[in-house]
Amino acid sequence: MIHVLCVIIFAITNTSHSLHEKPQAFLQAIRKDITTNLYYSPLSIGANVHNINLAIDLGGSAPLLLTCAAAAKSRSYHPIKCGSSRCIQAKPDPVSCPTNTSKKATCHKSFSTSFTEQPVKARLLRDTVSLLYTDNGFTYMGGGIDMTMTIACTDVKPFPSIVVGTLGLAKTHMALPSQIVSLYKLPFKVALCLPSPNSGESSGSGSLFIGGGPYFMALYPEDISKIFASTPLLPSDQSRGEYFIDVNYIQISGKIVPFFKKSTKICTLAPYTVLHSSIYKALVLAFAEKAKMTKVPAVKPFASCFSSKGLGRWMMGSRVPVIELLLRGGAKWKIYGSNSLVKVSKDVVCLGFMDGGVNLTMGMIIGGYQMEDNFVEFDVKASKFSFTSSLLLINSSCSQSRHF
Repeated sequence: MIHVLCVIIFAITNTSHSLHEKPQAFLQAIRKDITTNLYYSPLSIGANVHNINLAIDLGGSAPLLLTCAAAAKSRSYHPIKCGSSRCIQAKPDPVSCPTNTSKKATCHKSFSTSFTEQPVKARLLRDTVSLLYTDNGFTYMGGGIDMTMTIACTDVKPFPSIVVGTLGLAKTHMALPSQIVSLYKLPFKVALCLPSPNSGESSGSGSLFIGGGPYFMALYPEDISKIFASTPLLPSDQSRGEYFIDVNYIQISGKIVPFFKKSTKICTLAPYTVLHSSIYKALVLAFAEKAKMTKVPAVKPFASCFSSKGLGRWMMGSRVPVIELLLRGGAKWKIYGSNSLVKVSKDVVCLGFMDGGVNLTMGMIIGGYQMEDNFVEFDVKASKFSFTSSLLLINSSCSQSRHF
């Protein structure tokens, strides 16, 4: 179990709203780019940089990690210098602040991202970030709250051109949730509702909550958290702060797919769930047997595709066997046709899972497609992951969010 994180309180200054206007939670829109499969949030930084797109990175340890070219467009950004309180609080890289010079160097720190295998070296900056918020879990408040935050920039550009950086949601003392909950004394909870594209068109807006519920969605009158199932969050490398859970086994219409006793990571930057090769092969075999579908030539990037002729449909997408993830504590994460099959042409659908090979260090990486229209919450203090299976079951959808 993860112990309560010791969150370092940053000297964040609110520049446009009184701290007495305490929000229930901060609430940002999530959109999906159908070309890159990236989930991103538009954000405003500084006095003049509006609606830049930042990739949602659950494994990002930096609060905001921008290209330095994008960060420099703000008229209000300031480099954080070695020896300053913000630099000391950030725990910079040991060699970033030389002691044999009187010149105040810029503070540097290396951050982990889901885009790169190795941490990315970045410069620390101070700038104003405008964040939307809600006071009822239902609607966002216009205008948002401007706060001065520690952010980071890099000269390397590991992300696709659709975004200019990442919005980091990891369990680290520098990531965006830590800075926000420290200032506003909110619960350390991060919740996501990833939107799904509709027939190849741009998706509607999903939701990112930082600070806890209640959570209300379209066409459903109750707080979504009342229908959560839960499983423990597992400990992780504190410098990376990624989110892991325990999957005991996978089940398809009563047939059990053996699962290695290795941890499962949840990653918004993996477009589809990735499985260790042996688990993937067993899953495909069991799914094809239970679904009784005709296999057809694979369509990249997928390895297992089927004819969709005669395939029935219902509110949960294609009428195919449900893939159930049996989690520690007994919770079941049910993956219906809307999250298991990907339509690639008029008559062909593919299983939306990837073969990660035999060298994958974990049993599974749960990707974005399997989370679309599922509401998930990471409660860091309680070391608990809570979730719904597809919201389509209750005639709702992340893409029909009432918030934006």
